[in-house]
Amino acid sequence: MGNKQSKAAKADVDEINERTIRRNPIVQAMDKKHQEELQNLQKAAEKRAEADENARSRQEKEHQKNLIALQSQLDQEAEARRVAEEQHREAEQKRIKAEQEAADHAKQAEKAQKARDDAVHAAEKARKAMEEAEYRAQNERRARDEAEVERKNAVLSAEEFRDRERSARDAALKAEEARAKFEKLEEKARLTGEETEGQLRTFKAEREKTEKELAKARRREAQLAELQPVHEPTRAEHEQTKRDRQYVEGRLHFAIAGVAGSGKSSLINAFRGVSKGTASAAATGVVETTRTIGRYEDPHPDRSKFVWFDIPGAGTTNVSNSDYFVKQGLYIFDAIIVLFDSRFVDTDITILENCKRFNIPSFIVRSKSDEHIKAIADEMREALDEDESEDEEDVRSKEREARRTRIDADAKDEYISVTRRNVKENLRKAGLDEEQRIYLISRRTLLRIVRGKQVAPTKLIDEFELIKDVMAAIKERRIDPPVFKADPAKSGAYLNPFSWGGWGRR
Repeated sequence: MGNKQSKAAKADVDEINERTIRRNPIVQAMDKKHQEELQNLQKAAEKRAEADENARSRQEKEHQKNLIALQSQLDQEAEARRVAEEQHREAEQKRIKAEQEAADHAKQAEKAQKARDDAVHAAEKARKAMEEAEYRAQNERRARDEAEVERKNAVLSAEEFRDRERSARDAALKAEEARAKFEKLEEKARLTGEETEGQLRTFKAEREKTEKELAKARRREAQLAELQPVHEPTRAEHEQTKRDRQYVEGRLHFAIAGVAGSGKSSLINAFRGVSKGTASAAATGVVETTRTIGRYEDPHPDRSKFVWFDIPGAGTTNVSNSDYFVKQGLYIFDAIIVLFDSRFVDTDITILENCKRFNIPSFIVRSKSDEHIKAIADEMREALDEDESEDEEDVRSKEREARRTRIDADAKDEYISVTRRNVKENLRKAGLDEEQRIYLISRRTLLRIVRGKQVAPTKLIDEFELIKDVMAAIKERRIDPPVFKADPAKSGAYLNPFSWGGWGRR
């Protein structure tokens, strides 16, 4: 009830205010202006509403257009996905099919490879069987050939032996007759003086020829006296000897041969650069220390291809002069050094003859040269001292002092000339090449050279030449070593002839 009275009172007040406003012109003017402003605001609001409507319409149209474009793009993407999925399915099917085909081809290739391997294995087996059959056939043929050769040799040996014995005796008889004849003629010429000097030279040459023939005849008689015909080693013996000597293809095998006590072991130690008494040195001694063949490899890596053999001296137990060369198997070596000390004997001649027969390079070497030179020098000094004691006034003469200072050089020259003259005479009498060189060496000097030490020129004789000529001789047989360039004035590895080209790397 109170609210109704309040509303009625408010309505009355509003009506009074409205009548008051209509009666007041200012209020009416303001009301009019207010009404115009309201109308303008309404019109502006309508225009804004119209503009907003137009903008909304345009936005809706643009939105619709965008929706259509988006839908079209979505449709295109869906189509592209569908096409891609279809292509992927086709590619996957093709891949599966290709893998299957590849697997099939691999199986076929594996089968084909297995078939080829089986065929190769069968062919290899057949080849080996053929080679074994051929090897057996060759061995059988070789055995038949050797048996046939031995049979023929056995048949001919008796007749050949008788013929050689007969011819040797005839040659010896003729040589003795010729020698007696020429001795008579020479004596007659010497006594009467009627023969010219030219005839004497002719007689001397003929006598030397006769002596050669006589020496050969005597050696043949000595061989025949032992009832041992010349023995030619068979192929089987040759191969067995190589196995016995531990012969290795591609390496260089050197034999040091000579009479008992000639210093073979010491020479081998020097060639290997080893001092006597070391663990790897060959045994040495005053008497013959070698009863069996000693095999010594070179311990230096640059000379690993060298193998040295210490051959028992002829005349020792179970080794005679006549069969020394063949029994010791010297025919398998690449080079043979014939070593002698004081005398050049028939055994040395026999070795050289067999080297020529088997086409093996041989080298005549006299060892212990420094000891022999010292002995000659001592004799010269003793003789000079004896001469001085007889003439005290001439002790300090310049001539004698000069002779004393030359003793070592004179002793060396005398030793060289006498040794070479004697060996040359022995070679001439044996019917061998008297121009073959004789190498005079000292073990100590050779050892220093091999070790690359400096060597005084006065100490050198033939050590460098021996090494150089040995290398040159085996060049055509086995390998191609570099050229030797010796310079005794220098020391070090340059003096070592075995370090030229790295022998161990061949």
